[in-house]
Amino acid sequence: MPVGIDEAELKPIALDFAEQAHFIVFGDTECGKTALLTSICSSLTAANTPTQVKLILADYRRTMLGVVESDHLAGYAASQPVLSTMMNELASKLAERMPGPDVTARQLRERSWWSGPEIFVIVDDYDLVATASGNPLAVLADYLPHARDIGLHLVLARRSGGASRTMYDQIISRMRDLVSPGLVMSGSRDEGNLIGTVKPSPMPPGRGVLVDRRGQSLVQLAWSPT
Repeated sequence: MPVGIDEAELKPIALDFAEQAHFIVFGDTECGKTALLTSICSSLTAANTPTQVKLILADYRRTMLGVVESDHLAGYAASQPVLSTMMNELASKLAERMPGPDVTARQLRERSWWSGPEIFVIVDDYDLVATASGNPLAVLADYLPHARDIGLHLVLARRSGGASRTMYDQIISRMRDLVSPGLVMSGSRDEGNLIGTVKPSPMPPGRGVLVDRRGQSLVQLAWSPT
């Protein structure tokens, strides 16, 4: 899925959710985080049928309301109670997809012991979701390492402000342990390293440093930030 242009090599750069299941974005307000999530949703729905991909959107500020109006949308949560219910139901479904003791090596390679769509949980403003009163996504933590086997993908966007205090958050720390790729956009360098060795810094809207298995790339996103 193309996301923008590598400014050093002047060539398109893309995300591959089949290779790396999860993705995280840090950035200040109006740097382009929501536009990135919207583009991801549009690309997923354009390239896949509703039987191949289902999306669950967590969007407390309702900035992505109406982005997915097709049968690809499995759920839309604009509040903690709604999201908690959805995540508990999803965790139950994922538990059914976990390989049992009778699953063969061939089945593991082919992922043929279960059927169904890839599930993308896309969260805008994660700082509003994970609060002192609880985190509805916590029930997914144990499934994140098995994401490729069970068809789970988690995409988070969070403000860079205060991000250094959440590095030990259950979900973010698990994603960091899995070396999930991410994008660090505009923010204060005082937050320290957010993804790998990358610190946020003041940047124009729509620009960020993409960190994945290829290394670090300064990227200009391919759409207008919101």
